[in-house]
Amino acid sequence: MASTVQRPRGPSRALLGGCFAAALFSLATSSPAADTESLVRMTFVDDSAQTITVEGKVVVEAADGGVLLLGRDGHLWSVTPRQKRSLESTGRPFSLLTAEELGRSLVEALGPNFEIVKTRHYVIATAAGPEYAQWCGDLFEPLLDAFLSHWKALGLGVSEPAGPLPAIIFADEHAFKAHAAADAGAFGEESKGYYSIRTNRIVLYDLTAGKGKKRATSAAEIKRRTAAAAFNVATIVHEATHQIAFNSGLHVRFADNPLWLTEGMAMYFEAPGLDGAYDWKTVGQINRPRYDRFLVFARRRRNRNSLVTLISQTDRFTDSHKAADAYAEAWALTYFLNEQHPEEYVAYLKRLAKKPPLIWDEPAARLSDFKSAFGEKLPALDAEFVRYMKSRPKR
Repeated sequence: MASTVQRPRGPSRALLGGCFAAALFSLATSSPAADTESLVRMTFVDDSAQTITVEGKVVVEAADGGVLLLGRDGHLWSVTPRQKRSLESTGRPFSLLTAEELGRSLVEALGPNFEIVKTRHYVIATAAGPEYAQWCGDLFEPLLDAFLSHWKALGLGVSEPAGPLPAIIFADEHAFKAHAAADAGAFGEESKGYYSIRTNRIVLYDLTAGKGKKRATSAAEIKRRTAAAAFNVATIVHEATHQIAFNSGLHVRFADNPLWLTEGMAMYFEAPGLDGAYDWKTVGQINRPRYDRFLVFARRRRNRNSLVTLISQTDRFTDSHKAADAYAEAWALTYFLNEQHPEEYVAYLKRLAKKPPLIWDEPAARLSDFKSAFGEKLPALDAEFVRYMKSRPKR
């Protein structure tokens, strides 16, 4: 369930991969850049005292000189005034890297053990062989199509990604953990894969490798082995959903995206991958592991203010004793709102999609956003929610 974003009040488990520098300069007077289409060149000193030069476009420029820059490879750089050395226009228009350019950039960063597999929307750097990378691409592409079709049918103005989406696949879990520890911290290291809002990359490893097994080299063998680890495959789908949501106009990177919403949506789309069929025509079906967990939670541990804390806070997601219940409830609420209140849910999504980057809401503001779409009477909505979920077919 990985993704990491660093916010002023502590890390958010749903946005893994490093937005932790987001609040390092004055946000109260930050504003979107006046010209977001110009290609600029910025030189700065990073946290490890290395001097870096990046080309990209300015997304936000603070009154004190701090800058949020989108690199041509999709990487977001949050640079404080003290780190910044120079910022100059190149006189050229901004553009994201092409698939060929992005592939070369990934191999340069990762090393010669990686090769590139390209699909229509994805550039996959793999040390796990082209067959496994293609298998992942064959998951990603139909998922992207299903995601866009689902929200367009409900009236959301989502769009195809502006540039190729990067993915990295390590040869085995050991190599993945070594990379994740440096790139995303402890939670990334403990996961089966993650999406980094900072770099815009999905990072995975070959689920068919390890424990003395040779790498699967055919689509049939990959499918056979991964069918035995369906929940781990759901992690791939989950993280790919995060990436799509942040690249289709539904979520804004480095903005205050409520954790229950981003995680609930990723779980809403992961369900078709749990049975090995990967049938994206069934998006929105009951996610059985999450549903079963929610029923037990609702019967034994759920408090009266559970809906309020889920919507407005992040503590339950980062508490190891409460996280599984929080994820289950986030999926259940997402399912319920899609089924019973789709118009209000879409209005809520549209409101959140307008959130500016680098501005973090207080819990009261998150609650207000939710009430603006679903009404003030949360106890009545909560009772309807629990009653509806308990009435779903058990099997």
